[in-house]
Amino acid sequence: MLEAKSITRRFGRTLALDSVDFFARAGEIHALLGENGAGKTTLMNVFTGAIRPDAGSVTLDRAPLALGSPEAALRAGIAAVHQSPMLFERFSWEKNLALGGFGSDRTAFARLDLDAVTSKAHDLARHLGFELPPPGAIIAERSVAERVRLEVLRALSFDPRVLILDEPTGVLAPNELNAFLDLLRRLRGEGRSVILVTHKLAEARAVADRITVLRNGRFVATTTPVESDESALARLMIGELAPPPEAQLHPVETSATLLEINNLSSRNDGVTILDGISLRLNTGEIAGVAGVDGNGQAELVEILAGARVATTGSFQVSGDSAAIAVIPQDRDLDGLILDMQLWENLMLAAPIRARMTHRGWLDVPRATGLCREVLATFRIRASGPDALASSLSGGNRQRLEVARALTQHPRVIVAHNVTRGLDLAATAEVHRLLLEFATNGGAVLLISSDLDELLAMATRLYVISRGKIRAAEAQDRSPEKLGLLMAGRWSE
Repeated sequence: MLEAKSITRRFGRTLALDSVDFFARAGEIHALLGENGAGKTTLMNVFTGAIRPDAGSVTLDRAPLALGSPEAALRAGIAAVHQSPMLFERFSWEKNLALGGFGSDRTAFARLDLDAVTSKAHDLARHLGFELPPPGAIIAERSVAERVRLEVLRALSFDPRVLILDEPTGVLAPNELNAFLDLLRRLRGEGRSVILVTHKLAEARAVADRITVLRNGRFVATTTPVESDESALARLMIGELAPPPEAQLHPVETSATLLEINNLSSRNDGVTILDGISLRLNTGEIAGVAGVDGNGQAELVEILAGARVATTGSFQVSGDSAAIAVIPQDRDLDGLILDMQLWENLMLAAPIRARMTHRGWLDVPRATGLCREVLATFRIRASGPDALASSLSGGNRQRLEVARALTQHPRVIVAHNVTRGLDLAATAEVHRLLLEFATNGGAVLLISSDLDELLAMATRLYVISRGKIRAAEAQDRSPEKLGLLMAGRWSE
């Protein structure tokens, strides 16, 4: 159905795609694997018309596709859901669907007929098994998971023949994942071509008919789940992969408490977001918080970062709340300023900026020199300190955020979905850095919707649901039990 030949695309001196060939059949799920920066998103943007390639061609049913035109791609039947939701933050979800041409109804789009859009959205959501936000809910107040569901809903409203999904399962709870994979199978059964961009090898093997691997902008191989197990796929992606780190930390109950949260509550417009959160974090410990996105995790992180004031309760880090470094889950909205240079993004952290300031003046040569060291130490692929943050791949942006947190020399790191969207090598590197930080006397509060990550990394585990938190006991540490707890079924 969809075929690309010899696709080449440069960004300055970076060769993002180097004569890549790819084809997807009708009625199949085709997984696209590769490291961060391998060229997956660039190839996806070529298909959707967001990027015009320097060379190569794309055909749909053997008819040439107009390249560089999002409208032409959508009219031809190609729709996509991007890794970072592309929504207007201050608008309601209904207006976002209408402004996105929901269902390609030009009359509704021209008049912004929200009643018609809402009716269609509810019909499609029921068919897909989705739950929509309350009427008039503003996007900025919704969870990442809800935003992604709205993107999927909007894409499917166009009845696409080719649906491209960029890391769609990273925000799904365990009990939502199987239903979502079943949805992909239904779409395949309708004769559509589903292209699944993912880093999760197990999911790719579970649902894909074929798997294509890219490495450093080049085509490596096309295989099938039967022909290649996870180890073989990892070798195709990055070569030999070191075994994943296992948490070797053994915190003692009597060790020093670095972070203590006492009865923290938060309300917004009369709605309780956090309800009496209490936990502690000891020296040398990684404490995990499991939960479905939208249950108060983002608000908890905002309070710890000083960006939100709690309604009641308090927290402290060995008497100094300034000793916390926060790695937010949305690197493009909350973590980095994409139109600023890398060294400037590094200086956004007050502790680093203070070290680079003399008599009230920022020492720019020292700041750029530090940035150059950070890029080398943390293996961030960039042309130099003066490069814009927007020029980095998603994985390298995340590395920069982790590097900035560690360079602050904090006592506690709060990491929220820190490896979401990262490939195997980048995930292993982030895990290694966090383990090393905790081993050397720090402490990490790891808030994640990835149960595998939490089970591998956390020495103490909590579950958050509907703004309440409880400790997970030893008998709770299984995906099945944690899935029930995350859904709020604590009595079970």
